[in-house]
Amino acid sequence: LETQRESAHFMIRASVAMMCKMVAFACIVLLFSSLQVVSSFTSHYSRSRRIDIQQQKRINVEGFQTSDATSDDSDNYFHHLLSQFQGDFDNYHQVIRDRNYALAPADGGGHEHIHCTLVPCPHTAVTQEQRQNDQWILAAFYFNGNPRQIFRFRMYKLISPQDDDSNSNNIDGEKVRMKLHTLSSELEQQLRQYSDQPCTWWREAYAVWLNSINEGENESDDNRSNEWNTFRSEGIQHLVSPLVGCDVLWDPQWDPKKHAYLNVDEYGNDTSSSPTTINKNNNVDGCHATMEAGSAGAIVDSISLIPGKRILIKDELSLWEDEFWINDRGYDPDAVVDDNDGGGNDENEDGVGNMPFVYGNRRGVPYKLERVSCIYTENTNEGSDDMSPVPLLLERTIYKQELAWTLGEDFREQTEYEEKLLAVEEALLQS
Repeated sequence: LETQRESAHFMIRASVAMMCKMVAFACIVLLFSSLQVVSSFTSHYSRSRRIDIQQQKRINVEGFQTSDATSDDSDNYFHHLLSQFQGDFDNYHQVIRDRNYALAPADGGGHEHIHCTLVPCPHTAVTQEQRQNDQWILAAFYFNGNPRQIFRFRMYKLISPQDDDSNSNNIDGEKVRMKLHTLSSELEQQLRQYSDQPCTWWREAYAVWLNSINEGENESDDNRSNEWNTFRSEGIQHLVSPLVGCDVLWDPQWDPKKHAYLNVDEYGNDTSSSPTTINKNNNVDGCHATMEAGSAGAIVDSISLIPGKRILIKDELSLWEDEFWINDRGYDPDAVVDDNDGGGNDENEDGVGNMPFVYGNRRGVPYKLERVSCIYTENTNEGSDDMSPVPLLLERTIYKQELAWTLGEDFREQTEYEEKLLAVEEALLQS
């Protein structure tokens, strides 16, 4: 009996030991499988995340792409800015809102109806180094959705932080310098003939330069390609004049004081009534700019508004994918008005004492322009055989159809245009 009991105990212990080994083995198998799943998920997530990041860094203007492997944060920001700083923008909807609140333009505290067109210089036939270091932009501003009413032409040159030796204030290395230029009378006169065809502006600028150097006749394709490189690197500068002291610095971060308008509703309503489509207050993918001259502004000789007149200018900018805010003001530094005249400005508002306004919004509310189109380089040279092989034609795609009528007669019927302008007048009368 004793022997039988010992034998039974042995069998029980053996069975328990075997079960423990089986459980341990199962646990090991389960753990290994879990690690494989985690590893697979991590690998898939990392790849998906890398793809997401790469897609976020892609830009929508042909010729501005750069390799992520060789780009730092400042280079990424520079190209992100270039991807947004192009196309058409218009503030018609802001004007309607102003009139609904009984705000007429100028002394009435409202905004004029303005349109901004930004045309990037084609990067075809230029070196990768030239693409990364700078970018020229032709700009025009006009009233009332009518390209025939251009009141200002500008040429902007945006310089990569890596190539900006003059920026002593660029502590973080990300600020992008933008130099402002006026156009030569010959170039401006030529562009006005094609005011409603901005995609041809660089072709016309190139032609003006060729004529100025008495070249362009009976040239081979190779010579034309070389001439385009020379035009872009040297020729453009001979067609413009710099606005000294007016450089603008673009920054990924907004200035709490100079960009205070980001946190203010212009009509005194709850911020939830803001018409903007993205949360500007949280600076979603925003680019913001201030003048390098700071709060003092810069005094320049007016050319387009009042020829021969000095103007003190102050400017802040904010740019997103779908909107462009321009807080541009001009004052007369050679005149002082009495407080009783009502034309002066509180020293605490803009630091200009009693200088009278020349242009801009009297309440310090930026012109809030919505994106109407995108403008980028065409992939082909169709329709420009006389300039082959340099494709100087650009392509414009509509971003916001309801504002396409502001692009000119090719995008609207005359009756539609008249109705849009009449709506502005009626909104003011009914307010």
